[in-house]
Amino acid sequence: MDFSDLEKMCERAACFTCSKRKLFISALTLVLCGLLVVFAMGLSLAASEWVTLSLAFLPFFLCGSLLIVLGVIVIRMYHDEVKNKEVNTGLIVSKSWEYLITSSYFFLPIVLTYLFLWVVLGLFFILKEIPAVGDFFGVILAFGPFLLLLGSLLLCVATIFLIFVVSPILALKRISGHELMQYVQNMIFLRVFLRISLFFVSLIPLAFTALLLFIAAHLTTNLYVVSGSHTQMVLQWFFIMIPFAVFLSPALVFFFNMAAETHICIQKNNQ
Repeated sequence: MDFSDLEKMCERAACFTCSKRKLFISALTLVLCGLLVVFAMGLSLAASEWVTLSLAFLPFFLCGSLLIVLGVIVIRMYHDEVKNKEVNTGLIVSKSWEYLITSSYFFLPIVLTYLFLWVVLGLFFILKEIPAVGDFFGVILAFGPFLLLLGSLLLCVATIFLIFVVSPILALKRISGHELMQYVQNMIFLRVFLRISLFFVSLIPLAFTALLLFIAAHLTTNLYVVSGSHTQMVLQWFFIMIPFAVFLSPALVFFFNMAAETHICIQKNNQ
């Protein structure tokens, strides 16, 4: 694979990004994920630091299953569009939701791993609150929370990479259950450098768009504060989240289109 092949893949993925149906389904799914995030943020307003950390990461992992289903829908539509076939959106959507349970095979271990890290992190918070010696433990054992939070962030990256790998497999190959897990394990380590390189290429529009939207949302919530009431703050986040999801959807569709291109490219190079 050379640069001209990469250029063709990106151009094809970008060309089929601006589809009203795919953008609508993506925005709707992101709004559902946003509702979960806003709900967690609302709960964290009156929670301790330890609980706030769990509410910051846990919705991200729980949204993974929804995003895989979205990826299956978008990739199947993309596959039909590239082949110049008629896209039956209703049929694709109705057959894709069955993978919501299948995707739990991959995200349940991630959620359980994160919960384990969170519980261990709670022990460091308890040690820090011990009278007289709490500050000493807080200083000496500061590396513990650092490593645990680093592990949580790495789990977030692993979640995004798993969505990138699993979505096209579910969309383009009829496998389920334990065979699917074994196939995914084999595929992850197949042409791994090429896959990771294309993964980062597909993330560029998504990361850039998300960064701009997060900055705008942060400035809005800090400079345009309606009230200190928790209810009004949650409602403010909710109404910011809706355009946030709409503007993020094109970059997400491109991400899934590139996931399909990557899967097909690796399959061809492996033949």
